[in-house]
Amino acid sequence: MDNELCVVIHDTSHTSCSGYRRIRYLLLLGKFLCELQATTYTACATMPVIIVLAKIFFLLLRRKLVMELIEFTETKFWQGDYDSYGMSVLDDIDRKGVLLMCTFIFFVQGTVIGYVLTPIIENIGKNESDRVLPVTLWINIPVTTTPYFEICFVMESLTIVHIGICFFCFDIFLCILNIHAAGQFKMLQHRFALVYDGDNKQEMPITDKLHFMKDSEEIYIKFKDCVKHHKILIDYTEKVQSVFTFIILCQILISSLMMTMAGFQALLTHGSIIRRLIFIAHTSGCFAQLLLFTSTCHEIIIESGGIADAAYNANWANTPYDDVGRSLRIGLQLVMIRASRPCHLSAGGFCHVSLDTFTAVLSTAASYFTLLRQIGAETVMDT
Repeated sequence: MDNELCVVIHDTSHTSCSGYRRIRYLLLLGKFLCELQATTYTACATMPVIIVLAKIFFLLLRRKLVMELIEFTETKFWQGDYDSYGMSVLDDIDRKGVLLMCTFIFFVQGTVIGYVLTPIIENIGKNESDRVLPVTLWINIPVTTTPYFEICFVMESLTIVHIGICFFCFDIFLCILNIHAAGQFKMLQHRFALVYDGDNKQEMPITDKLHFMKDSEEIYIKFKDCVKHHKILIDYTEKVQSVFTFIILCQILISSLMMTMAGFQALLTHGSIIRRLIFIAHTSGCFAQLLLFTSTCHEIIIESGGIADAAYNANWANTPYDDVGRSLRIGLQLVMIRASRPCHLSAGGFCHVSLDTFTAVLSTAASYFTLLRQIGAETVMDT
């Protein structure tokens, strides 16, 4: 009888301990889920600030070179004297730049407006003690009471607006430099293709063109001008690379995390509609930002590499076989050899930035998001 009583007491205590451990495990899982959601929400608000501060820091280190780039771009690219083909290239640059930049700014400002409007909507019908700010403050001031609440709200709203402006202005600056550099390479292709021909290449047959072709000395001068301009564009791209290489590296490393965290917050089941819209705009802004600088960097690779094809397609076979003509053909070979190694921008020297980088970052973000989503789903099922 005593042995049976001991067995019953042992089983009862074991069951109680197991139940206690199970309840504790469920509580820990619920706490982990709440912390996961809070962590991702905080990361979405923190990482843009971090990347903005990093961009400001690296640009301040290269402040002199940045000013030189702006001055050179304004005097040589924006105020240059162009023919009809050059003007058409500039028009294409303007249309493409406006489309990319306005799309990016739209999503960034949509995120900013969402962060400012969310507490306004949530405070409707609440008591003074229950009011919330765009960003929670832990200070020894009653921030929910008037006038502290209004002062803090205005200051936080202005801070969010300025963070949003800083978030897109540096990327737009890089986009402007890239698309104009790519446009200059495209214009140079046109100049190399016509360096051995007259200005009316499209209006007369080949025999007449050869009859009206300029003498070898003038062609050689035109060719040297093209080579000098090619060298200037190469140096210009290298300067842009030295200024933005670490900025691009930081952006690529953080872009996948920002898209992952924002996408996870956008798909939370208990989130309000306004907060879902905030993180949908946040995810779209990160996507547009990544596409902005990777596509413009990819254009530099394509257009600078096209110099070799444009030089080969020139009418070099009809140049005279004298010393000048021989120098022209040798110079043309050297141009094609140099252009076979296109100009590019790299992410801290680790990889060339192109549309391949865009797809790689998206793939990484999708993997992170799937993992994060799976952890959240398993935690919900266990609780």
